[in-house]
Amino acid sequence: MALDITQKAPVSSTGPNSAATGRAPRAYVIGMPIASAGLWMALLAPALVVLAIKVSEITTPDTRAGALSLVAGVGAAVALLANPFFGRLSDRTTSRFGMRKPWIVGGSLIGLAALFLLGSAADVGTVLAAWVVAQLGFNAALAALVATLPDQAAPSERGRLSGLIGMTLPIGLVSAAYFAQMFDNALQMAVVPGIVGTAIAIAFAFTFKDRVLTEKPEPLNFREILGSFYFNPRLFPGLGWAWLTKFMVYVGYCAGLLYLPYFFTDHLHVAETQVTSLVFQATLVSSAGTVITSLAGGWISDRIGKRKGMVIISALIMMAGLIVIATSTGTGQVLVGQGILGLGLGVFSAVDVALITDLLPKDQSENAKTFGVFNIAQALPQSLVPAIAFPVIAIGGYPALFLGGAVVGIIGALLVTRIKGVK
Repeated sequence: MALDITQKAPVSSTGPNSAATGRAPRAYVIGMPIASAGLWMALLAPALVVLAIKVSEITTPDTRAGALSLVAGVGAAVALLANPFFGRLSDRTTSRFGMRKPWIVGGSLIGLAALFLLGSAADVGTVLAAWVVAQLGFNAALAALVATLPDQAAPSERGRLSGLIGMTLPIGLVSAAYFAQMFDNALQMAVVPGIVGTAIAIAFAFTFKDRVLTEKPEPLNFREILGSFYFNPRLFPGLGWAWLTKFMVYVGYCAGLLYLPYFFTDHLHVAETQVTSLVFQATLVSSAGTVITSLAGGWISDRIGKRKGMVIISALIMMAGLIVIATSTGTGQVLVGQGILGLGLGVFSAVDVALITDLLPKDQSENAKTFGVFNIAQALPQSLVPAIAFPVIAIGGYPALFLGGAVVGIIGALLVTRIKGVK
C-alpha cells in the first residue's frame, strides 16, 4: 500500500448513509445477496468452462495451453485493477439515479454483451478482448454493489448482511457449474448464466433508494486515478492492518487452492482420470462449509458486537484445514481438510467484510474505492503464490507449500489485534 499525503474534503450526499440510517429495508436484505450471486454466476461461468472450451475450439493442441494462460492471466490482471478503479468512479458519480445504480445496471449490460462476443469468437484475439470487457463490466457492477452495504445498512446488522454476501460467491460458483453442464456449446454456456445474472442484478437496482451526490467532485487527474488503488495507512491505520490480515490469510488459502490437483497426482499418486472428480468433490465440500457458516458467523458477530476475535478464530480454522490437507495420506483426509477450510472461510468472509465496513472513514466519500482496494488483498495472492511456489515445492514438496501458507495465514490472523477502535 503506497502512501498518499493528500486529504480530500468530503462530498455532500443525500439518501441512505450508514452513519445515520436505520435498519436496511427487507427488499434490500433479500435482493442484495441474490444480485451478488447472480453477478458472480455470470462472471464465473466463463472462467470455469467457457474459456477453456472456446480456446480449444480455435487453437491446436500445441498452442491451446499458452493461449488459455494468456487470456486467463490478462483477465485476472484486469479484474485486479478494475474493481477499485470503478469503485472510485462510483464514489464520485453524480447521477440523479444515484451513485451505485448506474454502475450496477451499466456494468452488468456491458459484461453481458461481452459474453455474447466471447461465445461466438473465432480467434484468440477476440476471446481476449471479450474476456477483458466482461471483467471490466462485471467488476464495475460488483464494486458498486458491495458499496451499497455501508450506504444502506446500520452497523448492528452489517455482520448478518456480510454473512449473506459471503455465501454468494460459492453459490455463484455452483450455479455457474450447473448451467455449464446443461449445454453443449460455448455460446450457450456463456450467455445463459450471463442473462440470468444480469437480469437479477438490474432488477435489484430498482428495489432500493440510492445515495445521490449533491455536490460535484473535482475532475480526476492522474494522481487521483493512481489513488484508486490504495488508501493511506497513516491516516487509516485500522484499514491498513485489516488489509494486511486479509492479504496474508488469502495467501495461505491460495497456497492450498491452486495446487490441489497436483497434490492429488504427484503426492497422493491419484490417477489423472480421477482428479477432475476429486477436485469437484473438494470444491463442493468446501463451498458447503462456507455457505453453512457464513450467515451464522455474521449474525453472531452482530450479536456479540465483536469482530476481531472472530476474524482470528475463523482464520485459524481455515489454516487448520490447510494443515489437515498437508498431512493427508489419502483423499478422504483431503476432503475433511477442505470441509474445515470451508467452515472457517465462511465465517472469515462474513466478519471480514463487516470489520472493514466498521472501519470506513466517517465521511463515507470513498466506500466503493476502499472495498475495491480490499479486493486487491483477496485477488493478489492468486498471482503471487504461483511466483513463490516453485522453489518451495522443489525443496519440500506440496506439503511444505501448504504448511508454509498456513504459517503465513496464522501470522496474518494475529495482526488483526493491532486494529484500534473496533472490538
